[in-house]
Amino acid sequence: MKIPVLFDDLEEIKRIFPKDFPVVGIGVTASRRSALGYLLPNYSILCLLETADLDSIRKLFPVVSLQKDLKVDLPEKFNTSSMLEMPEVRKFLVEKKGKGEMGLFLYKASKKTNRLAKEMKLKVLSTPGEVRSVFENKKEFRVEAEKAGINLIPGETLLVDDLDEKRWGEEQQKLGERLVFQLPDYTVGGGLSTFFINDLKDFNDFKDFVRKRRKVREIVSVNVTKFIVGKQASITGCATYYGTVTSVLQTQVMDQPELAALKGRSGVWLGHDWYLRFSEKEQLAAEEQCKKWGEYIYKKGYKGIFGMDVMMDEDGKVWPVECNARYTGAFPVYTMMQIDRGEMPIDVWHLLEWMGVEYEMDIDEVQEVYRQPKNGAHLILHNTERKFVTPTKTVKAGVYGWDGKEVVWKRRGFSFLDIINENEIVLTDKVMGEDTVLKPAERVGQLIFKRRVLDGKGRLLPEIRKIIKQIYSLFELMPVEKPEGY
Repeated sequence: MKIPVLFDDLEEIKRIFPKDFPVVGIGVTASRRSALGYLLPNYSILCLLETADLDSIRKLFPVVSLQKDLKVDLPEKFNTSSMLEMPEVRKFLVEKKGKGEMGLFLYKASKKTNRLAKEMKLKVLSTPGEVRSVFENKKEFRVEAEKAGINLIPGETLLVDDLDEKRWGEEQQKLGERLVFQLPDYTVGGGLSTFFINDLKDFNDFKDFVRKRRKVREIVSVNVTKFIVGKQASITGCATYYGTVTSVLQTQVMDQPELAALKGRSGVWLGHDWYLRFSEKEQLAAEEQCKKWGEYIYKKGYKGIFGMDVMMDEDGKVWPVECNARYTGAFPVYTMMQIDRGEMPIDVWHLLEWMGVEYEMDIDEVQEVYRQPKNGAHLILHNTERKFVTPTKTVKAGVYGWDGKEVVWKRRGFSFLDIINENEIVLTDKVMGEDTVLKPAERVGQLIFKRRVLDGKGRLLPEIRKIIKQIYSLFELMPVEKPEGY
């Protein structure tokens, strides 16, 4: 079956996939797994939380939440593996599967989720945890990247205990005065494992961080690399039988105090702005690196979507920084933007690979379409209060209007496709009610735009800062005592 690069009707995409192969997206919230509802003829979501956007999502396809529909006590840890361990969830999935085949869509598979799915005879539609974890580990990435022949930022992996002031000085002699330290053993996200070392204070802060965090987790290694002066970006790839196709280069929204509490953190990812363009030279150079990496990992057993963070130096050379061997934070908005443009979404190739559907693609034609500019942006809102809080007002998810002075709720919606013009914004993803307790830095929601959100220096535009402030203030967050169990 030859898959077209462009489409006129979403039903064209749904006809690609078998109707008798149900797929269940599973995760904490439904929003991040919602885009496949546009693509698959037999798709539903099982989510942990009953969030304010579910009324809109349920109009597209079925959604079952543990909190409301299954009425079970929520697990101690909010993650997919904890959900799959719950007897109620296992019973629900086994009954839904029946005697046929059924797929599970996960953003990130692990050894544990694969084992649990296998026990239920469910097919996980992503690369097994034992395969993908090698490519996502920052230490192993440097080893594998060298084998793949992609541009590796100069540096090396050291034992943390060997990195004293003398060794730091030796690394400066080799790599330059400004260095980047990354802790490959420290897998907590949000910029906590990356340190920019410009002076002795930075170095001492790094050593102090390691000393404190070693009380609760093992930290052995550190990647010490050259600081690349240039632009930071990311690119999405999809590794297939026919080769690797890529997205456009993506400007990442980083380190914005309006969106996250940043004390002691740098390199904190908070969204994308696809309106900020890169040159053709930069796009092609990034494609080359991403394709080379994708073809390498495909031979190692990895199939489908992955992300690559890159730096572009002042000479236009692209330096891969790390691989996110999973679905990335660009989704589901990226899928929705492609649908809006009539492009065959990159997810289709991922699904075809994992659902075992025979297909053909013209990879050069696909890539020519995929490198065309995209117009959209999204921002991730977090609790910035540095304390446990609860909303004291019920905030509606959906489409908000902006008249230049204030934001006003207009109608239901959850998707980029629900936005009519640039003066509308969608609030979705983990919009919680008044009975919720939010821990410090916990996600509050996601804003989706059809307009630019960053200036040329990577700072949020003044008008966008006003919009964020007003949306955030709607929750009227109030401090509360730390709940038991945290």
